[in-house]
Amino acid sequence: MESQRHKTYKRAVSYDSKEAERSDPLRSILEEGAKDAYSRQWHRIERGLRLNRLRLFVEEISPNYGMTKDEKEQLFVFLQKALDKKLLNTLKVVQYDTSTQRILSIKGLDMKRNEETGQLHYELNAKKTKDVGTRKRRKDEIPSVSVSLPPTS
Repeated sequence: MESQRHKTYKRAVSYDSKEAERSDPLRSILEEGAKDAYSRQWHRIERGLRLNRLRLFVEEISPNYGMTKDEKEQLFVFLQKALDKKLLNTLKVVQYDTSTQRILSIKGLDMKRNEETGQLHYELNAKKTKDVGTRKRRKDEIPSVSVSLPPTS
């Protein structure tokens, strides 16, 4: 005896915003969560979302330094490794604006172009070594790379 099996087909779903909210409340909850995820403070954002913000930061600062596509990739890999080493976890190192959801600056990130070879050199000096002594010294300026935002009207 042959049994006849029927194929099941997925129902086509249209993605109109009002209809999607009515038909799929889970989708609307996930979209709201994604919008809220970037508005958290830097140390509360998940790793993947931080990588996304670092990639945007690299794209925003690249015109200031005249970076090529390869240099952008190298800087992103450098920042990714620094994130994995937990050098970019604190609010003191990464200045993140929750309202614009952008990285404003990374303290200690020093980028210099080598005049002989023309290559960009990246360095992250997030922590200064403490001098042994009893007197309080004034803070030395730590280099930082920041994004110049367009003026708001």
